[in-house]
Parts: sequence; structure tokens; C-alpha cells
Amino acid sequence: MQAARYSNDAALAMGFFKARGFDFAADIFSAYLDNNGPDFVYEISPSNVERIIATSGAREQVAKCLETIKDQARRDPQTGVTRELTSPWLGAEPEEGDIGYAVGHYDVAVGSDTTLYSEDGGLRAEIIYRIYIYEFYNFDHKKQDTFRLNIGTNINNEMRELEEFGWARSFRVHGEAPRLERWIGKL
Repeated sequence: MQAARYSNDAALAMGFFKARGFDFAADIFSAYLDNNGPDFVYEISPSNVERIIATSGAREQVAKCLETIKDQARRDPQTGVTRELTSPWLGAEPEEGDIGYAVGHYDVAVGSDTTLYSEDGGLRAEIIYRIYIYEFYNFDHKKQDTFRLNIGTNINNEMRELEEFGWARSFRVHGEAPRLERWIGKL
């Protein structure tokens, strides 16, 4: 049976993750293979969220998110009032290693409490914010060299087949930074 063969390939992939110390990738891949229900949401641990947001791809998107919040504040400059301003979700490119295998392409957003102050004829902002991560963990049919683990299998296509056979299930992934960050400056 094809699904049984692919299940063996999944075990090889899990061994690949564990042998390289990719604990995050192994944990989230295990959740995929657990075939949880349709409402299952994988919550990224605070330590893994910190690892994700420390990457250059995430930091770049956080900077863009903050610029969006600053633009919102400039367009409607209510001084002395703290307002909840949020950014749209922005896609981040995958990283190498554990984080790359765990979340691949993912989205970043920022939610903030933003206060504007009049200062020397201009505006100064204090933005207290939290970073959020979102991913939809799934496998798609791709060309043959995508997500190759050097274990004699094209894991992306085969894991997609496992899902089609009912042996695995895609799911949403959420995470948020465990602590608030702060930006203060002129607008």
C-alpha cells in the first residue's frame, strides 16, 4: 500500500530532523502526522517564537510592520491618546535549518499600543508592541527537488499523499512574542 510506504518515509524524515537536533521541526512534523482534528491549532512555544523573530527575515518584516503603524499614526495624529494600531500580515522567507523545516514560509504581524506626543512642532511616538507569527502547516505537490532530505525521498509530495490518504492533516500555527517591545522616536 502506497500510504504505508509513505509512512515509512515520514519516519525517515523524523529521523533526519532528530539526528540534526531539529527539535522544533520534529515536534511540528509530529503534529502533522498525529492527524489532529480540523480545529487543531499548533501553538509555537515562546522560545521558538523568539528564535523565529531573531532571524533576519522576521526582523525585516517587523520593521515593515512598524513602518505601517507609524504611517497609520501620522495619517490620524491624535496626541496624548493611546490607540491600538496593528499592521497587516507580511510573508517572511524561510530560514535554513530547524526553523526553516518547522515553519518554512510564515507570516509576521505587529499589534501595538501607540501614543503620540507633540514635540518641538512635530510628533514623537511611543509604540509598545508585540510580534505575532502565523503559518499554515501543509505540504503541496511540488516538482521533484522540493524539500528533499537526502534520504531517498521527496518528502513534500509524499507527505501530501499521506494527507490525501487520511493519515495526516494540515493545521494552523500561531505564536506570539513572550514579551512586549518598545519603539520611541520622531514621526
